[in-house]
Amino acid sequence: MLGMQLTGTVLYAVALAAVGRFPALSLEQVPLGLVLAALGLAGLLCFYKALAIGPVAIVSPIGGAYVAVAVILVVAFLGERLNAGQTVGIAVTTLGILLTSTDLRSVAAALSRPKRGVWLALLAMVTFGGWAALMAYATRTHDGLAMILVQRMISVAFSLLIVVVLRRGSRSGIGPVAGGFVLASGLFDTLANVFYVLGVQAGFASIVATGSGVYPVIPALLGITFLRERLAPNQYLGIAVLVAGLVTLGALGS
Repeated sequence: MLGMQLTGTVLYAVALAAVGRFPALSLEQVPLGLVLAALGLAGLLCFYKALAIGPVAIVSPIGGAYVAVAVILVVAFLGERLNAGQTVGIAVTTLGILLTSTDLRSVAAALSRPKRGVWLALLAMVTFGGWAALMAYATRTHDGLAMILVQRMISVAFSLLIVVVLRRGSRSGIGPVAGGFVLASGLFDTLANVFYVLGVQAGFASIVATGSGVYPVIPALLGITFLRERLAPNQYLGIAVLVAGLVTLGALGS
């Protein structure tokens, strides 16, 4: 997590400077940055720990359900008013996300007797949803790209502090493969933040938050295409429902 935060922040700062878009930073951005960093790191810690103790097939879709939390918070506190087409599109897309993420039979069995991993995933869902809603607010009231940089600088400091306090270190070091994963994670995570902020600047935060939760379909399709995996029936249905929801958002969302 520290490596992801550090590489993502450095790459982001270098990219902003390279395109002449390095933002002006001020102390008034720090309070929001602190809360964003706290929510983001809490969500990551809970989600990673939940994945570590599993079951992954249950943890992943619960974490992805942050979309619903984000939409509720945005509508309630940012005053967004959705028309009928937008509401239908968001509802259908969210349903598709949940259906695509896992075998519903496994989810039902896990939720009937929730274990520690499930509770951590639920906590991650709430914190990720809160982060998405607060970042939408920060983007509307401040320079969104600046808020990403402020949050990430604080996140690096917090992550380093966590590592020091817990005295965690890599006993075997980080090899080229693991380093590549860390670099790629930092890059993609930062790009996701940037595209989210740009999306919020251009339109409804609730719709952008919904679109950001579509990622479960990507590993599902890659698994089918390259690993010859067989998905549960509801996952194939979920892909169709998800695509239908996105089409609805595109056609009726404006």
